Amino acid sequence: MFKIYGKMFFKAFFIQALWNFERLQNIGFLFVLKPFLDKVYLNPDRRKEAMIRHLGFFNTHPYMANIILAMVSNIEKEIASDKRQAAADVNFIKNAMAGPLAAIGDSFFWGTLRPVTAFLSIFLVILFARVLDPAYSWIAPLTFLFLYNFVHIPIRYWMFFISLKLDNEMLALIAKLEFKFLGDIVRYAGLLIVLTSLIFYFKIFGFGPVNINFFGTSVPDALTFCVVLILSIVFGRFSATFMFYCVVLFCILLSYLGI
Repeated sequence: MFKIYGKMFFKAFFIQALWNFERLQNIGFLFVLKPFLDKVYLNPDRRKEAMIRHLGFFNTHPYMANIILAMVSNIEKEIASDKRQAAADVNFIKNAMAGPLAAIGDSFFWGTLRPVTAFLSIFLVILFARVLDPAYSWIAPLTFLFLYNFVHIPIRYWMFFISLKLDNEMLALIAKLEFKFLGDIVRYAGLLIVLTSLIFYFKIFGFGPVNINFFGTSVPDALTFCVVLILSIVFGRFSATFMFYCVVLFCILLSYLGI
């Protein structure tokens, strides 16, 4: 059975490959679950019934879906062995867990981990381009891939296999994990990276106007970075969508003014 679980874990990386606008991740979920259903349902009719059961609407964070996959696998195993008759329990658990797990995954992986690792990689690009050898700037994207995958792949692996073992108790464990606390740690680490990069930038290029300044020689580097830092703190309270449209409107205004 471990071979089947390993195949499911690998296929879970492609859960959104069959994403559709009508039922979102339903086909991808069934794609991941199919090897397990083929194993536990020897009767073709019962296997078909189980597959149809998972064609309904489903959508959650692709990383957190491993928890639901594991719990659903345990339920399907009980149904196949006639230990549980209520097949409706499967869809109830899927729908009840999809929303909360999606919120956790979005806030931690999309909203915290990815921006921090991306900023660090961008800083490395500037570092290699301005200070070190530009020929080694390819290290920056590899750094992003390494740091991001170093965190999210072990978490996905752990969530899948520990959920297979704990089953319903996994919900209590997730509640105790304090993803918000972990997110705060990553955010503080990102702030430390920002401050370190600013100190490093000023140490190399100074605090006065220089020729490599993005705004020419008329605006000091210190003023530029202070304005950017203040705007980041002020507008960081708004959503990314709001900020995007504000930037678009600001660019249109600059274009209209001929700037």
